[in-house]
Amino acid sequence: MVIVDDIKEIISKAPFIPITTVSTYGEPHMIVVGKVAEVRDGDILAFGIYKMTITQQNIKDNAKMQVIISTTEGGPKGFRLEGKAFIEDKLVLFKAEKAEKLL
Repeated sequence: MVIVDDIKEIISKAPFIPITTVSTYGEPHMIVVGKVAEVRDGDILAFGIYKMTITQQNIKDNAKMQVIISTTEGGPKGFRLEGKAFIEDKLVLFKAEKAEKLL
């Protein structure tokens, strides 16, 4: 399991969440989203889609995605999550495959 209790705790406290996808040309595209809508099956984060035109296209083209989860509440803590994303209905679903402690 990649998304362990420490990460789940930070998810609930993160004021916003940067996500990065990659174009077919290898160009990173970062946006900031609100809260995680839900955590599914342990390692899948769900984000509601509001526009995200370029992000959605990048996900359809190659699925690579990174998510930063961080907070300063109770002292600075954060993780970089790497994995694959896909679109289901009006959600971006991100399956975390790797977590790296940042702070």
